[in-house]
Formats: sequence, structure tokens, C-alpha cells
Amino acid sequence: MDSLTIRETFLRFFTERGARRYDSAPLIPNDPSLLLTIAGMVPFKPYFLGDATPPSKRAVSYQKCVRTNDIENVGRTTRHLSFFEMLGNFSFGDYFKREAIRWAYQLSVEGYGLDPERIWVTIYQDDDEAERCWLEETDIPLERIQRVGVPEGADRQDASDNFWSTGGPGPCGPCSELNYDRGPAWGEEGGPLVNGERYLEYYNLVFMQYVQDAEGRVTGDLPAPSVDTGLGLERMAVLLQDVDNVFETDLFAPLLARAQELTGAGYGDGVEETDVSLRVIAEHARTSAFLIGDGVLPAKEGRGYVLRRLLRRAVRHGQLLGVDVGGGQPLLVPMVEQVIERMRGSYPDLATQRELITRIAAAEEADFGARIRQGLEKVDTAIEALGGRDQAAGSAFPGEVAFELHDTFGFPVELTAEIAADAGLDLDRDRFEELMDAQRARARAAAKRGGGAVDINTYRSAASAVGATEFVGYGDLVAESELGAIVTPGGLLDAASEGDEVEVVLPRTPFYAEGGGQIGDAGTLRTETGRLEVTDTQEALDGLIVHRARVVAGEVHTGQAVAAEVDPDRRVATARSHSATHILHATIKELLGDHAQQAGSLVTPGRLRFDFPHFDRVSREELDLLERTVNRRVVADPYVQTEVLPLEEARSAGAVANFGEKYGEVVRVVTIGDFSKELCGGTHVPTGAKVGTITVVREESIGSNTRRIEALTGEDAFTYLTRERLVAEEVSRLLEVPTDQAVARVGSLLERLKAAEKELSAARGAALSQDAARIAADADREDGLAVVVHRVDGVTMDDLRRLATEVRGHLATRGVVVAATATEDGKAQLICAVTSDLADAGVAARDILHPAARIVGGGAGGKGDLAQAGGKQGDRLEEALAVAAREARTAGGGA
Repeated sequence: MDSLTIRETFLRFFTERGARRYDSAPLIPNDPSLLLTIAGMVPFKPYFLGDATPPSKRAVSYQKCVRTNDIENVGRTTRHLSFFEMLGNFSFGDYFKREAIRWAYQLSVEGYGLDPERIWVTIYQDDDEAERCWLEETDIPLERIQRVGVPEGADRQDASDNFWSTGGPGPCGPCSELNYDRGPAWGEEGGPLVNGERYLEYYNLVFMQYVQDAEGRVTGDLPAPSVDTGLGLERMAVLLQDVDNVFETDLFAPLLARAQELTGAGYGDGVEETDVSLRVIAEHARTSAFLIGDGVLPAKEGRGYVLRRLLRRAVRHGQLLGVDVGGGQPLLVPMVEQVIERMRGSYPDLATQRELITRIAAAEEADFGARIRQGLEKVDTAIEALGGRDQAAGSAFPGEVAFELHDTFGFPVELTAEIAADAGLDLDRDRFEELMDAQRARARAAAKRGGGAVDINTYRSAASAVGATEFVGYGDLVAESELGAIVTPGGLLDAASEGDEVEVVLPRTPFYAEGGGQIGDAGTLRTETGRLEVTDTQEALDGLIVHRARVVAGEVHTGQAVAAEVDPDRRVATARSHSATHILHATIKELLGDHAQQAGSLVTPGRLRFDFPHFDRVSREELDLLERTVNRRVVADPYVQTEVLPLEEARSAGAVANFGEKYGEVVRVVTIGDFSKELCGGTHVPTGAKVGTITVVREESIGSNTRRIEALTGEDAFTYLTRERLVAEEVSRLLEVPTDQAVARVGSLLERLKAAEKELSAARGAALSQDAARIAADADREDGLAVVVHRVDGVTMDDLRRLATEVRGHLATRGVVVAATATEDGKAQLICAVTSDLADAGVAARDILHPAARIVGGGAGGKGDLAQAGGKQGDRLEEALAVAAREARTAGGGA
């Protein structure tokens, strides 16, 4: 059975039993506690927690997942994968253990044709109910049911104890796992507790009953017992295609074949190191293609770091197989193209994002390929310093070298650890982390976020008391409502007084909650006894809008009638920016390519920020064309239409879904003219001309292959342009030329200034040359050593260097020159030049300057015969020169 049939068999089985089918959610989860989507249940977490109401109590899905806890083992074994597909059936307070167990068995035997005599089951150690269900609902005997757990009183460390969680705060519960006996060829019998390789686990049934905190402690029961299951597509393919491991299935065989073509290496020829490298290349190419396709871009931290680590590990293994990475022999691009071709039928977004995926892969390969040789030379040097590969085994690989590789050459530390392990060394991670912590401390600019945070259970209590918030702000900026709940970090309050900072929940509100890049609304809430100023609006839970506010007059009580009024000027200015963002997005994709899809945005009153993948700086000419095009579209005054459609209908109509955004079954579509159609819940102007104007004020890089454009809109854009016009007019007045000639006039003046400076420099150089002979003649000579210490203020560092080298030329042999100047801003600069014979004898100019540099508050640097120094304490320059003279005589006299 091929993998596509395995997937469709699963989905069909449960849709026939009343489940609603869901396609895969993105790998970027809408969950701040998770870096990536790690399981099929992640998109359904709000339903399990009771924070949102599911459209159906039964669901079935296929979900792409990435786990990063054992990347270093991927390729080294045939079991570990960083990317896998989870097939899952779910019950949100509907069916529970009995139905889940019965259907899992039926699917295994009737749907997939597995031999019932070879199915074994594990259950949690005290789950008697699950055992009864297995015995009553299936043909599996008691001797093939094994209890798994941990010794009494011990902490649960991982999922191997048949108690499952996401690894963070959230739903959890006991599991039943289905395992298949692959036969005597796989070792001793005795069930999964004895031999996990022979009895391969392929289906996990999690009975969600509890909620756990971040430390893994069970803190309570779920609102309703639920079911979360996961059947690994890759593992089921191993069983149904009768192969030894996942790399021999139809999911990986074509990728391995392509890797062999590109590297010239053979898989399964008896060379384990070659097999490892080919598996790494195939597996990491698959994971990387899906990550990039879902909007993850290479970065120094977070999920972007995971992607970079995978790509660079693949490049490293290509290099091990003889691929000239970075030297014109492509590896990653043809590999990800193979992934796209193989998987586009099930995941059409891969084909849509083809250009982005291939460009990112090519850029990372070129970047790392150019540096990998230098980095590997550093590794070899460090190993040689430990006595070579034969002698170094068992030693610690220096943390300092790992830090340099990470900081300078872009080596993920895990890759360095892997390379060191190949040589038998353990990385000194403590030292590496010490250096990383020091770097983070130096770079930390943002202040720590202060104040208390509201516990999520408090928000749940508010949601239970008030219900879901009805948003009425698309059409109205004023609404009558009721003060439903007052939320604080300490819990719910019945009242708040003047000066209190609280969060307020209303059953209906015109205030827009931050989302889709648009900031939350501000405004006022009035009751008969008090007034609150709303500074921000957020969605604390799905459907629960909270107004962050301060009581500025009187006091307010729950249950009071409330007049809610949004700040109209702020809302209108924000709407201009949001519509402008859509116009900008559509135009950027037209001018730069479809890969330039929104990767982040910030929409504020009168200003917008737009992030997008791109591989080069956007040129001045491109920015000019972009600005002209967006404003031409604004002036054309296109109608801005909004409509609510089912998600699939909206996508079929061509609506763009942005990276990282969460969409429900029914979505709002915003269409501007005939050029922009996006899924968007934000607020917009009614027609394009209401935007006013759009002015681009900045374009910059914010990371590898990611650009950012900032622009002003409406009144803010007019204010900016007016200020720029006034500046231009003042420049024209000072130059006494018309405004349209000012640039040419400034250019002409700059050319004349440059020529004058060149003439002045030449004259100054000639004067210095004349002085050099005189200064050299006045050298302090003792025991055959000539020392010159000379101060000349008001010259540049280049002039000072020229003077020192020319004086040295006049000394010819056994001479040391120290020249210094004090700058207009009170700093000190010094140059030391020694003759070549002294330099050959080991006299270093830097060593002579170093003590003097410390006196003026700086440091010294340079090569053997020439060094320079500087410091902020120019008032101590004479003291520094005296020390330099002493050092010169000591160093030169001993040579």
C-alpha cells in the first residue's frame, strides 16, 4: 500500500464515522508555548482546553510535524526523523476509550490488513478501564496487553511511560499504544517491553483527561474527556510496504536516489558513513522544504535556527561525500525540488512556494559553503592542538573554538559537537554556553518586561462568566454593552476604582483586538459611576476580547451598563495603514516575484511595517517604481470589498493566506480593486483613495534573506513630505539655485571640495616629507639605537602614519618612531613604526605602543613593524609618549 493510500484510508475510515476532515495546519503553530507543530493535536488544543468550541465534536486530520530533540541522531539511525506526518482522529468530549480502541483495531485489521495475531498493546500502568475495553472490544488476549509506567513516586520524564503530553503546559493523559510484531528476524520475543525494534509501535491512542503545567504537574481535569490519536504515516508505510526502515519506503526512496545522483555515492554498499550522509541529506531536505514553505526563514534563534541547523548539517554531509558545496555544484536546490515534486499533490503549498524554497536553499548553501572549509580548518587545528585525532580521543573540544565557529563561521553548535564526536571528543558545552551568555548580555538592549501577567485560568473564568465577545466594530465605533468581568493578575474583581489598571471584558464591543499585524483599538468605556481609558485591546483566548484600561474617574462595577467608544481618529488612521499594507503587498509581489509574500507586518495609525522574503537589497529604482505604483492604485480609488466565505471557497477564489496566521472554517476576505484579495480580519477604508498617500521611508535587511519596508500613510505621509519639501527649499535658497537644480549643485560642490581636499592633502604630505628628514635628524641616539618621539596636533591618522613611515625611512636601520596627535574632540592617536631589521629581530611595534595606549584609555593593534593606538584621554598624551619612549629604548636596545 503506497503512502497516499495509507493516508486516504485513514481519513476515509473516520469520516465514515462522523468525523470532520481537516487538512494539515502550518508548521508554525498558533501557540506561544511551542516552537513548531509537534503533533496532530496541536491545532486542536483550544478545543481540548475548552477555550474554543469545535465546529464538530469528531475530527480527523493529517498533520505535518517537526520535532527537534534528536536531530543529531537523524541519519545515524534509520528510525529518527525530524519531519513526519501524523494521521489522527479526535474526540472533543464525544466518544472516549471504548470507541477509540474498537475503531483503532478495526482500522488496523480491516482497513490496513494487519494480522490480528501480531498486534500487541501497551497501556498505562493503572488504566484498568483501557484494559477492559481492549478485552471486550477486540480479539486481543490479555497476554498481548502490557502495562507500562514508572516506579511509584518517580517523576515522569518522557512519553515512554504511556502518559502523553505536548512537552509543555496543556492537555495530557494516559495512552494505549498499538505495536506490530515484525517477526523473529528482529530479535527476541516478549512484546514491546522486551524488544521495541521487533514490536514496532505504529498507533498511539491518548485519552485526554487532565491538564498539566509547564513543569509537567497535573493541575486538573479537562472540561470533558477527549481522545487524541496519532498514527505515524512513515511507520505504517514500513509495515505495509514490508521494508526494514522508513528510508526504503516510497516516501524516501526517490529522495535517496536523487541524493545518490548528486553526490555520486552509493546507498547500501556497505559503507555506513556514506549511508548516514545520504540519509541526512534526504531527510533534512524534506524537512527544510516544508519549513520554508510554511514561512520559516533561516535565523540565529528560534524556529529559524532549527531550519539553518538542518540546512547546514545537510551541506556538511554533502561535503563529506565530496560535493563541492559553494563551488558551483548544487546540492540543496535539486534536493528540495525533488521534495516538491514528490509531495506537491498532497501539499500544494510546496509548489506555490517553490521559488521561495529554492532561493532560500541556494542562498544558505552558498553562504555556508563559502565558510565551511575555513571552519573545518579551525576544527582540525583544535584537534591537532590536542595531539591529533589518534591522541585527542576522550579529550574536551574547546568551547572557545566552538563559540568562534558559531559566531564567525555560522556553525550551529550541535554540528560542531557532532564533528567533534566523530573524532572521539566531547564538546566543552559549559564553556561554550558561558561565552554565549556573555555575548547575549552584551547584546541585550531591550528592558525586561515588567508587571504581572494574568493567569490563563483567570481568563477562562472570565470567559465562563461572560461568554464569547461579539465584535461589532466593523460598522460601528460606538456600542452599548455591559461590564462583564474585571480581570487582574490577582483574579477577577467585582469593582475597580480610580487609578486601577485592569482588563475589562464586555459581551459585545466595537474595539478591535490586535491581530493580523494590526494593533488593538484605544478609546473610552463609560458607566454611570466611572470612566476608563482603554489603551490596548487584545484577544486573551479564542473569542475572548479584553480591554486593557485605567480607571481615570470614579469607580466601575461588573454588571453596569457601559458605553464603549473607540478613538475614531486612531481607528481611521490605522485603517488607512492596513489597506495600504494590502496594496503594498500585492504590488511588491508583482514587482519582485511571488516569493515576496508577507512574512510579518505591523499596522499602526499612519505608519506600517512590512516584512517579506527577498534575496537582494531592493534598489532605489525598484523602490521608486513601487511607490509610484501603489500611489497610482490609491488615486484610482478602487472599491474595498469585504465578504465572509468558507475557507476553502475563499482559497479557491484566489485569496492569499499569510504566513503564521490562524484561520477558522469561515473567513473574512478583503478585496481591493482587481489586484488584491487577502484573508483578513482587520479594519479597512471603504475605498482606496481614503488611504491618502503612501510614502516609503525605509528599506532594510532584518535577517538572512528577509527585508523590511516601512511606510507612512495619510496625514503622517503628508506631514513627512511637507517637511522634506521645506528642507529642499531651504537647501535651494542657501545654494541660490532652483529646487530642481539643488542636487546637481550639491554634487558639483562636493566634487570641488574633494579636489580641494586632495590638493590640501598633497600639500600637507609634501610638508610632512620635508619635516620627516628634520625630525629623523633630531633622533635620540644611544648605543646605536635611534628613537624618535614626535607630537604633531591637528593631523589625520593617515597623515600621522605617513609621517611615521617616512621618518623610519630616513632612519634606515635600528630605529623606532612614535608619532602622536591630539584630535579636536580631545582624543589621542598614536603610531609606532620600527625598522625592518628590528622587526626581524622580534621587536613588535604593538608591544611598544600597548602600555602607552592604556594610559590614554585605549588599546593597540597592528602588525610587526607598524602599529596604531587610540584613546579618549587626550589630556594624558604627553605621559603616554614618555612611556612609549621608554618601551622603545627597552625593546630596541635588547634586539
